[in-house]
Amino acid sequence: MQKINDLVELVFSGLSPLVIEDVVDQGELIEVRARTPNGPAACPGCGTQAMKVHGYQWRTVADVPIDARRVVVGVRVRRLVCPIRSCVQTFREQLPGVLERYQRRTPRLTSQIGAVVRELAGRAGTRLLSALGVLLSRHTALRVLLRLALPERPVPRVLGVDDFALRKRRS
Repeated sequence: MQKINDLVELVFSGLSPLVIEDVVDQGELIEVRARTPNGPAACPGCGTQAMKVHGYQWRTVADVPIDARRVVVGVRVRRLVCPIRSCVQTFREQLPGVLERYQRRTPRLTSQIGAVVRELAGRAGTRLLSALGVLLSRHTALRVLLRLALPERPVPRVLGVDDFALRKRRS
């Protein structure tokens, strides 16, 4: 049993902040069932550590494909209550690097899609991604491309100013 757990940790190393409870092979789809670890989580409003559980919610995110088969991670996320009375807030815990707010893909999968789409935008990118086991439309690929950060450019040392005229023969 220990060897199986070691193998699961090796294959799903990007999901290490989660507690993996089950892995189900459904042919073209690998479903991973996991939960967030027990322990305090910081309130996004005031930053206080919260432990009181208000309820649970299931989130489903896509992860990096394995052997050209899609991987879907079902995560049971806790909804916690902030202990500060003035905060009066319940919140879902977030795990940076695994579960980002409002996202349906893990950051690992998004970065891989971004790397492919940066080179092959549109239909060509989606064809290559579908061969790799990632299904998405060309419009989604372009949205991922537009969301990528632009590379930092060095600040120029010298600026040149050219003369120009708004009207002919006027300087």
